[in-house]
Amino acid sequence: MRIEDPGELIDRQAAKYARPMSAWTVLEEAAFGVALGSNGYTGLAQAKALLAALAGPASARVLDLGTGRGWPAWLIAQEGGHHVVAMDVPVGALHLARDAFETAGVAQRTHVCAGDGSALPFVSGFFDAVTHVDVLC
Repeated sequence: MRIEDPGELIDRQAAKYARPMSAWTVLEEAAFGVALGSNGYTGLAQAKALLAALAGPASARVLDLGTGRGWPAWLIAQEGGHHVVAMDVPVGALHLARDAFETAGVAQRTHVCAGDGSALPFVSGFFDAVTHVDVLC
């Protein structure tokens, strides 16, 4: 399906994150056996494989594009010790991501940023790695 109006896509994504978290929790537990705060299809095994593939020191700066509710960004910060900037367009998603970072105990190593990958507000080379999962789904 092609969406001609970018505003329509933004509105659809914003509506997605306005749904109650309890509904997402039930779906994740049924699909993955655990509620991760996911907003796509990336389960724990895939997220751990992504973390293992990240090169660089434990304190690397990682940009997570299309972070949604912050999964797997919080895992990257928690288990990898990385500093993560979580970026997405829907502000409602970023509020949920911030809550997930606090719950995971990684609020000091994570930041949220509203925006998209087409116009990054960072200088070239600022990040050691960039991740994105389920962004094009």
